[in-house]
Amino acid sequence: MAISSPEEMIRYGGIALICVIVFIETGLLLGIIIPGGDSLLFTTGLLCATNIIKTDIYLLIPLLIISGILGDLLGYTIGKKMGKGLYNKPDSWYFKRKHLQSAEQFYKTQGRTAIIAGKFIPVIRTFNPLLAGVSNFNLSLYIGSTFIGTTLWICTLVLGAYFIGKKFPQLENYIYLVIPGIILLSLIPLAIKYFQKHKNTNAKA
Repeated sequence: MAISSPEEMIRYGGIALICVIVFIETGLLLGIIIPGGDSLLFTTGLLCATNIIKTDIYLLIPLLIISGILGDLLGYTIGKKMGKGLYNKPDSWYFKRKHLQSAEQFYKTQGRTAIIAGKFIPVIRTFNPLLAGVSNFNLSLYIGSTFIGTTLWICTLVLGAYFIGKKFPQLENYIYLVIPGIILLSLIPLAIKYFQKHKNTNAKA
């Protein structure tokens, strides 16, 4: 059976697959093309609340946090080893330099908070660990920042969905409507930055 949605990935892949996807999305460039992220976490919390996923929520949360942090540390290590050579990497089916440049701009303007806030923005959360490694960001500060960011990201989406699911269990029947909404919300910060960039460009012209 083809697995084409976050709900199907969770139903047929189980907790192990969810953890692997969180790890890949934050640790490898392949995270750009893997469906998941915010919608996967929200769906996980919702299905856990409705007992479709038969896992204790207080076991699930630490497993996801650990997966995210390990992914970040892998991304940091890759960035440290690749160094500035990352910017010379040609575009491919999974890597686009425009994504790297977008993440770099966010990283530069937001400073250390980019590591935390970037967790909530697709593309940014994949490239942030690489950029931290390339820039030789202090490892102890990075670990602390990524722990805070990953914990907030996981808890906000998974626990939020879990408690909503407990309050409104019938919501699981409308998950096909909820997921697009979560995806759109996660794209709002990128849209804001896009319009700000073009506004500044037009102002200079």
